Amino acid sequence: MRLVRTTVTTPRPADEVYGFLVDFENQARWRFDVLTSELIAGETGEVGARYRQRVKPGRRIQLSEVELAEARPSSEIAFRTLDPGPVTVSGAWHIRDGTGRTEVVCEVAIATRGPLRLVEPLLGPSLRRIAARYGKALAERLDGH
Repeated sequence: MRLVRTTVTTPRPADEVYGFLVDFENQARWRFDVLTSELIAGETGEVGARYRQRVKPGRRIQLSEVELAEARPSSEIAFRTLDPGPVTVSGAWHIRDGTGRTEVVCEVAIATRGPLRLVEPLLGPSLRRIAARYGKALAERLDGH
């Protein structure tokens, strides 16, 4: 399993940041590899809400299903993919309210199965680049750019 962590700081209040992140339809607005994200089951912001995402992690477009696994208003949002394939992703955004700013710490765990486990040790640099790109795009979106 590979773990990646990024931190973003924004002047937006924690409740606004939470509201943006807990609605996974917004992921298409800041994640470069998410083309669309639509709610297919449950209610936005409620644990168990499921989203179908069209993602393009490389050259191919594929469908992925993501579930809101935990939701603690203005403090934490956890997610996990439900895809049966060789890669599963889970993680959380930890939202910390500060004086005049909000810090978002994103922790993501990527687990592989089958033959893909052989290349998992090589994924670290690529995952760190992707996480940095996500962090930059999220900061820009939260800051209104």
